[in-house]
Amino acid sequence: MSTLLITVTLGTMFGPLSTQSWENPDLLFSLVAVAAGICVIGATIVIALADRREMAEVGLLGSALMAASVLPLVHALVTPDVLYDNTEAFRAAAFLSLPVAVLVAAPLLRPRSLFGRWAARHWRDWTLISLLGVFMLGSLLVFAPNLISVPDPSDSLTIVLGVAMMVALGSFSLRQLRFYELGRQQSNLIASASLALLSVTALLPMSTNQYSPGFWWLHVAGVLGVLGACAGMTISKRMTRSAQDVLAPLLARDPLAAFELGLSPTVHNFVSDLEVKDRMTRDHVIRTGELAMRVGERFRMSARELRQLGLAAMLHDVGKVEVPSVILQKAGRLTLDEYEVVKLHSIDGERMLKAEPGLALAAPIVRSHHERIDGAGYPDGLVGREIPLGSRIIAVCDALDAMTHDRQYRKAMPVKMAFAILREHSGSQWDDAVIEQVISVLPTMPTIASFEEVGRLTPEFVEHEHITDDDINDLLVSVDAEI
Repeated sequence: MSTLLITVTLGTMFGPLSTQSWENPDLLFSLVAVAAGICVIGATIVIALADRREMAEVGLLGSALMAASVLPLVHALVTPDVLYDNTEAFRAAAFLSLPVAVLVAAPLLRPRSLFGRWAARHWRDWTLISLLGVFMLGSLLVFAPNLISVPDPSDSLTIVLGVAMMVALGSFSLRQLRFYELGRQQSNLIASASLALLSVTALLPMSTNQYSPGFWWLHVAGVLGVLGACAGMTISKRMTRSAQDVLAPLLARDPLAAFELGLSPTVHNFVSDLEVKDRMTRDHVIRTGELAMRVGERFRMSARELRQLGLAAMLHDVGKVEVPSVILQKAGRLTLDEYEVVKLHSIDGERMLKAEPGLALAAPIVRSHHERIDGAGYPDGLVGREIPLGSRIIAVCDALDAMTHDRQYRKAMPVKMAFAILREHSGSQWDDAVIEQVISVLPTMPTIASFEEVGRLTPEFVEHEHITDDDINDLLVSVDAEI
């Protein structure tokens, strides 16, 4: 595909055909105006889809495609000898089209930067601001066609900017190709090829021979590129709704990362397994992930550390997909041998996450989320601060959520009783500093009502003034066997 694209572009712009000229302003006006109008409609559909499904990545790319449609539409409207004479706007619209589009999509180039994270979380605001700017620029070119001048085709700035635009759009194309490798969705492959096609239009401002075959070809490539990218974005299923639900806490803080991880086979396998089991388990990992990230903020974790904590919290039990269902779904107490099999899930989870670059940094946290402060945990018997902070946070959040929510075989206990259990076993089972942060952050969460309104344990159990080690161990062993 890339070889064919390069061959056609170079052949029409620099080969024997480059000296030919097929001048037809009316045809250029009609074809580009209609095609650009269709592209505007396509980009609008992409943005609407992103808004409905909370997909920042698609929304930002759709906004860029809108910019790459509006200015070509202006380019068509000011075609010389149709509605206008020969004006600066004809070249200016072509010159500015891709730079403005890339500027709109800039958060995708630097997703981990401060600006990238802000624009990803507030992508609707960024889209609105960007599109207002694009339409204002387009209107300025239409109503004041000689106001903006651009460098000549042979100017060094034109060449440097053209190369930069090709590189930027090439990176967007490669990102879509990575999505295809992750999710194997043909729509990502279409989007990748279309963005590569759009990238060659960066050569249009360098064209010195208007109406040459290369000039016509670059217009066709631009239209096909935008339409193809819009089609790819529209038909792509992207993250399933279930994957979006599971990754919701991360989606709120790092939308672009959640988008990419939503296509990961590991995440999809885990989500599929959750769907097979029940919604109760899915809700558990969502709540655990949300609580863990809020606690991580109390410990002043960096954005990168919070991302890894969120991933580990939501995927801490991913290794249980390797555990036989007959053990996971057993209604009664597990035998010692069965429990040893279940305990392997932390090692299996680490292995599964390590296999994918986007998840690898969360792997050590998943491995150690069943370690105990006193060294009696597994799989490595780590003690105290040897246990990663993320693992210590997940251990408390996981246990608290399990204790305060219903399960098929038991009712939930009141939050205050769960707090008492956590404090009673602080310094042995769990980290005391983490416990205090969890207790302090829980009332600030918008989902606090769900902790208080769930079912209760039997009155006989609630009346116990003291929960023994045997009581808590029985409870936690049963929780540990859940997925």
